[in-house]
Amino acid sequence: MSAERERLQLLQAKAQEIVADLPAWDGESPAVLVTVIDPVTRQRLGHWFVPAIATAPQPQPRARHLRAVRDVS
Repeated sequence: MSAERERLQLLQAKAQEIVADLPAWDGESPAVLVTVIDPVTRQRLGHWFVPAIATAPQPQPRARHLRAVRDVS
């Protein structure tokens, strides 16, 4: 049982590390509930609210294409 407990503690630490990189929720703005679940035991390792703005996908900049045009003057 101690090996399982150690494995869960490592997973919880990793989940906290991942969420620590996200901005903190202010308690008022729209938020997303992030829940981390152990895929083996289906046990919840933790849950956090993070701002919905931080989790929204950011648009990728459009590639600019240049085209050569002959000067006809």
